[in-house]
Amino acid sequence: MSEHIVSSKLYLGIWITLLCLTVITAGVAFIDLGRLNTVVALVIATFKALLVVLFFMHVK
Repeated sequence: MSEHIVSSKLYLGIWITLLCLTVITAGVAFIDLGRLNTVVALVIATFKALLVVLFFMHVK
């Protein structure tokens, strides 16, 4: 069985992206977008979950 090797630079980039998206989510929570607050938060959370599944769980 061959192992897929991913560079540590890619992991670092994904981690920084996840941190930035977390900060954006927290920032958007303080902006009144009406009903769109939930939509924006769910879109960001879905993208973050996709990154975690694809890279950290080695689905990609």
